Amino acid sequence: MKIEKHWGISLLAVLAIGPGLMLNTALNSIREILQRSFDNQSYTSITPVLIGVMSFAFCIPFGPILRHKIGERRTYVLSMCLFVIGALISMISNSFLTMGIGRVLQGVGTGLTLMMMIPMLVLSFPIHKRNLALLVLIGGFYGSGVTGVFLGMLVNSYGHWKWLFYLALILSLLGIGFSYKFLSNDHAKPHEKNPLPFDIVGLTFMFIFTGFITFTLLNLQKSGWNSAYVWVGIVGSILFLYLLFIAELHSKNPLVSFGLIVSPKPFLAILIAIVGNISMILTLLSLQGLLKSESLFDRGQISLIYIGLFAGIIIAAILSTLLYDKVGPGVLGIIGAIIIMVVNIQWMYLDGDAPAILFVISFIASIAGVGFTVAAGLMGAALGGPLPSLIPRMVTVQFLRVIASAIIPLSVSIIFRKVYEDHLTQASIEVKVAGKEHFIQSLHIKSEMMTSHTFSGFSCLCGLLVLVLSIFMFLTGKGHKLAHKPHHKEQHKEKQSEEKIQVETSASVSPPQCVSNKSFPNPVIGDSEFRKALKAFSQANYAPKEMLHMGDQEFRNALKKMKDIGK
Repeated sequence: MKIEKHWGISLLAVLAIGPGLMLNTALNSIREILQRSFDNQSYTSITPVLIGVMSFAFCIPFGPILRHKIGERRTYVLSMCLFVIGALISMISNSFLTMGIGRVLQGVGTGLTLMMMIPMLVLSFPIHKRNLALLVLIGGFYGSGVTGVFLGMLVNSYGHWKWLFYLALILSLLGIGFSYKFLSNDHAKPHEKNPLPFDIVGLTFMFIFTGFITFTLLNLQKSGWNSAYVWVGIVGSILFLYLLFIAELHSKNPLVSFGLIVSPKPFLAILIAIVGNISMILTLLSLQGLLKSESLFDRGQISLIYIGLFAGIIIAAILSTLLYDKVGPGVLGIIGAIIIMVVNIQWMYLDGDAPAILFVISFIASIAGVGFTVAAGLMGAALGGPLPSLIPRMVTVQFLRVIASAIIPLSVSIIFRKVYEDHLTQASIEVKVAGKEHFIQSLHIKSEMMTSHTFSGFSCLCGLLVLVLSIFMFLTGKGHKLAHKPHHKEQHKEKQSEEKIQVETSASVSPPQCVSNKSFPNPVIGDSEFRKALKAFSQANYAPKEMLHMGDQEFRNALKKMKDIGK
């Protein structure tokens, strides 16, 4: 059976990025098991998780550069081989140190492929079917993250974790195999006479910034907020983020183009994606806490909740695909925010006696609502500016989003633990049970429910913030569409009209005048004339750097001006 190329590219994108996202979320939910497995107090359980995510974020800007240098297939295979080696090291590791080395290689492999595969994925679809790319992005990438949570729950139930890396290894090997069918190395391009210099300053500041973030989070997990190292790390992170921002604004060839996201639509879209991610983490932490209280649900009910997670992803992927071009990112974000708020208001009043089917429906709705905010945020940022600068803008968006995905889970989990301990103390006073042997179990169930209610309130506030941001996004307009109708008919009509004008012009003049190019220029521009037009166009008003920041209408006018110069 022949697979169309756009579906083949979609498969490669999911196989390249999905395993990395899956491992990041799975390992984040089994940190206690990892700590017990290695029994090493020198490193905290967050270490392999965190350095994998940070190496992932750091390598995002280099994917498009490497593809330009060595070609798409070589870049893909190299990245996947790094991931495979990292997975093998993690599988055989017996300490956090060796596992950390494996996680760095996995992060590098995933980071290099992210911004190579996403543009290829979107552009591989025919223009009238390009909205289907959103189906893959939400179903494949967002779905991989939620799948990692599901796999983490299985590990917490059965205690074995190395099979996670076996699964990721198999998926990566499949990606390498399929790459020889769907990818090529058509990277040969004429060398530029005056190539822009590599952004060494931006690379240096970006490395130091990610290093400070890693240092801060590791010490936060190990020592808490009272550690002086944590506050030194926070100050250093803010300082070097500021220096990176200033350096990239003034760079001619920035690795991270902050200047492309300061306009309202992409800036709002980034905030929507980050706040939506916080809401999802709060929801999933509440879910994990409730599922640990085994007396609340039996195995059949827990299976229904697992199925509900995937049902929510499918609903979000399908509806986002159908609605994005019709309503725009603003309305899609509003829908997601309202769903998040309604579900969390309901959860604030649920107790352990509520039927399991109500929990299942609530989780389906919550995951779907967050999926809408992810679609609104990511696509709103991607299409929220000039199309010629889409790739550098998305590099910046993904870099910031992945950095946030490293900071948010750890910070929220520390807050979750503190809130749980406070509720446990409070519940020990409030809970009255007849038998002493059931006291501890009832106490923990009560604490989990109270913690879940507290986090539902926080998640509801996140939904309210997403609602406000989405309304502002709506006011900025719908932006570009993903899918467009084919223009063949319009081009055919235009061609017929031009031929008709040429025939009428030829019939109305004498033969000598028809031959004269001075009176009636040839409608086809010759090579020399076309080169002169390009030269005049480049020297006139538009420098290459300005083209990145050029508005769409201005870009069309510039192209029209180039044609006029040629004529």
